[in-house]
Amino acid sequence: MKQLYGYVMLFIYSCLSSILMLLLLGGGIAIFYFLKGNEFNFPLGQLKRAIVFGCIAGAAITLATIVFNLIDKINTRKKPPSDPK
Repeated sequence: MKQLYGYVMLFIYSCLSSILMLLLLGGGIAIFYFLKGNEFNFPLGQLKRAIVFGCIAGAAITLATIVFNLIDKINTRKKPPSDPK
C-alpha cells in the first residue's frame, strides 16, 4: 500500500511539473512575441493543451518508473547475491 501511495504521489507531481513547464514555455513564447512588437497573446487553447499534454507526460513518466522498478525487481530475484570476500 505504501508503494502505491508513492506511485500516486509521483503521478501527481510529474503531471503538475509537466503542466507548469508547458505553461512556462507557452508564456515565454508569448512574451517573446510581445517584445517583438506584436500583442501579448496567450490563448485559452494553449492553457487547455498544456493541461492535457502535461497529464499525458506525467502518466508516461509514472509508467516508465513503474516498468523500470519492476525490471529491477526481476533482475535482483534472478541473480544470486555475490559472496563478499
